[in-house]
Amino acid sequence: MKITFLGHAGFCVETAEVIVITDPWLSPTGAFDSAWFQLPRNHHLAAVVEEKLGDAQRERYVYISHEHKDHLDLAFLDSLRSRDFTVVIPDFRRNYLVSAFADYRCKDVVVCGDGDTVPIPGGTIKLYLDDSELNRDSAILVKAAGRSFLNLNDCRIVDALPGIARAEGEPDVFACQFSGAGWHPTCYDYPREQYEQIARKKVRAKFNGVAQAIKTLRPRVYLPSAGPPCFLDPELVHLNFEPVNIFPRAEQLIEYLDKRLPGSTTKWPEVMPGDTIDAATGDLVYEAKERLNGNWEAYIRDYAGAFELFFAARADQYRQQDDGEQLLARVKAVLEEKLEGLTMHDRVETPLYFRLNDLPDRMLRVDFPPRTVELVDGLSDGDFYSVTAPSWEVARVLDNKITWDDFSLTFRMRLNREPDIYHTVVQGFLRLEAEDMNRFCDRLLAIEANQERIVVEADGTRYALNRYCPHQGGDLSRGWVEEGRYLTCPRHQWQFDLENDGEARNNVGSINAVCLDED
Repeated sequence: MKITFLGHAGFCVETAEVIVITDPWLSPTGAFDSAWFQLPRNHHLAAVVEEKLGDAQRERYVYISHEHKDHLDLAFLDSLRSRDFTVVIPDFRRNYLVSAFADYRCKDVVVCGDGDTVPIPGGTIKLYLDDSELNRDSAILVKAAGRSFLNLNDCRIVDALPGIARAEGEPDVFACQFSGAGWHPTCYDYPREQYEQIARKKVRAKFNGVAQAIKTLRPRVYLPSAGPPCFLDPELVHLNFEPVNIFPRAEQLIEYLDKRLPGSTTKWPEVMPGDTIDAATGDLVYEAKERLNGNWEAYIRDYAGAFELFFAARADQYRQQDDGEQLLARVKAVLEEKLEGLTMHDRVETPLYFRLNDLPDRMLRVDFPPRTVELVDGLSDGDFYSVTAPSWEVARVLDNKITWDDFSLTFRMRLNREPDIYHTVVQGFLRLEAEDMNRFCDRLLAIEANQERIVVEADGTRYALNRYCPHQGGDLSRGWVEEGRYLTCPRHQWQFDLENDGEARNNVGSINAVCLDED
């Protein structure tokens, strides 16, 4: 089995009988309305992938893990002339992917549930799904020619890895995301010191998750992948050069793993688009001529320079936007529709303000308990959530050019919250579509209703608590205790204070911990 890194989360897995392409993001205009771009450039590999998919001597498959546009590159897939291949996609509750490929002309489209297996020449493809409404993602296990490759992509199923290892054995090659990808704290108005403190914590949690996965799976090779992107829009380019943020480079992870797992037999090389790995031996062939070494800043500035005219033309295109008042009226209607389906609206006591950059003194105030949205002239609450975004980008959402989740990943908005406490219901309200609200709430209520309890020990003291994380259902029996009191969820590293009834730190939620050893 030979594995070629295609950049970001993309791989080409091939044997003498079969080719499996995973998440090929190769279009030159980036993702999320050109907020994200591949780092380093991999656009030249589009021709290589097209050639592979035209190889009639072998069976060919294209796997798409989820709907995020740095994984689902429809522009590239639509550009392929020869389509004698099978598309493999996960069967999520929301059928975005199924709809995206409903009219796609190819050999076949196979839709897989969690744990479903697809036979391929000399082996199998198996998918693992995380379908928790806020997150829809999947992982793939390719077994062929006696070798195996497990790629988690962005899928945070760390709690499921022990079971996968028991059932399938240790993979020869393992890949997963190591970099951040969310709007917190990237788009929040924090003082620099607080911003960096939050970013460092998130990076440590992400790196720790990778280390835990390597310890569990014990692969021959781990390939850092699925990030970070780079940002070429003049409005975002500064993110590339922040001294501390949630977008660490692979070399930082490698340094961490060298220190964290000094006795490990796993290799963790830094790979570039075009590099190949022999799954049988773990040998890496450095095929890529363009490598990121000490020229990081110069490379990105040159990369951004190539897109100056692109972004200038787009700025001219969107300079004349709809009247702000009319656009706010359209946003109001959408927010009201979302509120109608938000059955957990009464859980949110803090109002949300939504405003446009070019209409700063007029905003929408969402009052969750009575399900009302009103147009106001300014902030009138001490405690609040707020979103401020460009009119043109908001119009793109309302015109169904991008989804609300895509919008959150453009990073072109600014957010505030007072107090600085994460609320899952508010996140779902902002990032999901109106038709998702009811099912999102049903999912959270189902987690709450699950009364299964477990016992964990921290510094010699036993605690009984809910097994599943109230955030998105992570299995806390696979978690770990930090600082002698904070139980950490393996999926998103939420922490719960065992000495404070299991209340979440900096988030709304509880695992209802009860000390079993009190006098």
